[in-house]
Amino acid sequence: MPPPDENTVVDPTGTAWVVWLVIVGPGLLFATLACVRRAGPGEHVVVVRQGRVVRSRRHGFVARVPGLERFEPVPVGPRVLPLVIRSRTADGVDVVAMADLTLEVHRVEAGTEHVPTATVVRVAEEAVGSAVGRVEVCTLVDDLAALESQWPAEVGRRLPDGTEVAALAVTEVEARLA
Repeated sequence: MPPPDENTVVDPTGTAWVVWLVIVGPGLLFATLACVRRAGPGEHVVVVRQGRVVRSRRHGFVARVPGLERFEPVPVGPRVLPLVIRSRTADGVDVVAMADLTLEVHRVEAGTEHVPTATVVRVAEEAVGSAVGRVEVCTLVDDLAALESQWPAEVGRRLPDGTEVAALAVTEVEARLA
């Protein structure tokens, strides 16, 4: 029998399958798990690239390109976000107000800007804070109750299509009268 050719690669021990099993298999499994996500019940999975929604799924699996895109889960049902507003009334009294912002996400369109929850909370706090700054402390509670109906539309204008402000209600007001 002639000696094997130098250019021929032959695994004399027959252990090539170990390389596939130990190195390549877990690498492929990790890449698959990092690139694919399943939308769970009650959530909408959004794939975001550079602040824009690329794709979204409410049911099933959605894929992403690691490093370029990220998954952002968005709850579908109404969710209540607590707000803490520190402001000063028109007559110079420091006020701390607690409020509840109720958001509902109906749909997420590809190509729209992704607005993080922290940004939505900041916008709502600014809207309530500016309203507190326009009233005097003696009429604060009555005026805020009248203004609460205007805030959902004001905050909703700054949100992407498909995201709706269901309610924005002030639950507690503290004024420092010293």
